[in-house]
Amino acid sequence: MGILNIQPGNPETRKPGNPETRKPGNPETRKPGNPETRKPGNPETRSVYGLSQQWLVRDGVVIPSAVVLSHDEQYGRLAELTPDALSVAVVGGDPCFDRMRASIAHRARYRAVLGAHSDTTVVAVSSTWGSNSLLGRHLDLIGDLLAELSIDEHLVAAILHPNTWFAHGPLQIRHWLSEYLRAGLRLVPPAVGWQHTIVAADVVLGDHGAVTGYSAAIGRPTLLATFPDHDVAPGSVIEALGKSAPHVDFRQSLHEQLHRAIGDYEPDQFHTVRELTSSIPDESARTLRQVFYQLMDLPEPDRAAVVRPFDPSELTIEDGIACAALVSAELSSDASVHVTRWPADVTSHHSALHEAADIHLVVRSDHPQRDLLTHAAILTHQNPPNDMHADQALAEIMANYPACRLAVVANSERTGVLRHRNGDTATAEVVDGPGDVALAGSAIHAWLASGRPWPTLPDKIVITHGPFRTSIQLSVTVPMVT
Repeated sequence: MGILNIQPGNPETRKPGNPETRKPGNPETRKPGNPETRKPGNPETRSVYGLSQQWLVRDGVVIPSAVVLSHDEQYGRLAELTPDALSVAVVGGDPCFDRMRASIAHRARYRAVLGAHSDTTVVAVSSTWGSNSLLGRHLDLIGDLLAELSIDEHLVAAILHPNTWFAHGPLQIRHWLSEYLRAGLRLVPPAVGWQHTIVAADVVLGDHGAVTGYSAAIGRPTLLATFPDHDVAPGSVIEALGKSAPHVDFRQSLHEQLHRAIGDYEPDQFHTVRELTSSIPDESARTLRQVFYQLMDLPEPDRAAVVRPFDPSELTIEDGIACAALVSAELSSDASVHVTRWPADVTSHHSALHEAADIHLVVRSDHPQRDLLTHAAILTHQNPPNDMHADQALAEIMANYPACRLAVVANSERTGVLRHRNGDTATAEVVDGPGDVALAGSAIHAWLASGRPWPTLPDKIVITHGPFRTSIQLSVTVPMVT
């Protein structure tokens, strides 16, 4: 028995019926060192991975017992390239596509694992491999995206093709993306999790790779950061993607284009992409099980074939946490502050922070970049050791960083102690809403910047940040003057 279109070490191409990994010119499926797969003299006929003579025939004999195709369109390609193999061809649909469709009901669970709330806009960035991929053409795009999107409203997750991971090595990939991880990027591992992430996403920014094709096929608003037409087969599902998805204009704000793609999305926008992904949607498990049992010459079970949703526990990510933020805090009333935060490790000319007033820098004390630490107006210290009192941690921050005006020591995500350089102190507790005590530091910064003194801080302050509303209880102490 042999099922073609299986490439060891590449999880995207192991799945029978994957519509993208059988298309000519797709850099995900090219062998290294063979960048051009067109047949000489005929630009429209290309050697298709898994369907051409070199993959199926040896000494004039068709080798596989079955060739699984996801769509009737591939059957036509096989008839043109290797007609002798038609006798073993099976249009078996796409199991990965079917599982993703079955997983949509679990979308909220995947989003929770990523760290997204119901009101968070999840942006998935997908790059195939090679010089024509998203990262190959626009290496800084992820950083530009993170810089434009406020921390509290957005979450960015990156999906990189396994060939990218293992051509350069996981350590090198993490090194290249280290500042993006400090800016809050979620990095999806190469083998498992990309399907969960695409289902969880509100919008996908991609290229001509398989993952981007799947995102459109399951109904996600999708934009193309790069799309090399010469690498895409005429009549293929990815050609349909290129015709129906908006292309990024790098002269304009990425934030605006992403939200425009979400707002303008129509359910039938990617109808052709969906239709070309599988000829038998939701039927691949039944069809393929029948083929497998026939090949084994065994009776097929009488119960229905199972299509399993992707398990949320399989989604493990590099959990990016924004360690430094540029913050705009505006006092809107005596007990209400509006806060907007952008990651400070990345910059973009299109970021809205350039239009914001009274920007201050908030940095965690364990940040590895010293210039950010030494310029921070607010420094936060997370969970001091059991043998270190909060007073000691606050004193060390003030002694080590003269530019710091306000120090925050968080005993937990919800509680902490704050101290101004002049000695004024307050304890803070998040009593309602999603937020951390670092928000209290920015709220107090806005209070003092408005000319109000520390002793007049309210007992409770309400902070709006993105779509969220967080209430923080304050207990203010003022040092006695002797």
